[in-house]
Amino acid sequence: MRDIYNPPPAPITLQPEPNAPVSYTGRDVAWLSILIVLCFLAAWWAWTIEPTLGPAVLLGTLFVSLESWFSALTFVHRHPEARDTGFWRVFLAAFAPWALGLGAATAFLIGLFALTDWARFSR
Repeated sequence: MRDIYNPPPAPITLQPEPNAPVSYTGRDVAWLSILIVLCFLAAWWAWTIEPTLGPAVLLGTLFVSLESWFSALTFVHRHPEARDTGFWRVFLAAFAPWALGLGAATAFLIGLFALTDWARFSR
């Protein structure tokens, strides 16, 4: 019999695998460029509504886009067989919660600005 509460140690190596740099293709960089342009367009649009909102939207969207992008690149680096289908699923899974949260916060701020402008000019 074997003691299930004190199992024998698992045969694992103590040396970590060497780190390889994350590889990306020209297509990856092209899509990332498109995302960055969309971030700047969103920031410009927010700037036209309220100048103080523009930098916040720019920083938020760039942070979210880059974080999601590098999460997907890291996943593809670890699972190269999923490059064609897994990349976008991982990217959208990492992007969606941030986009919904920041989108809701931005919509809330724009709504507050519109409400205060309406209250000020309706008198």
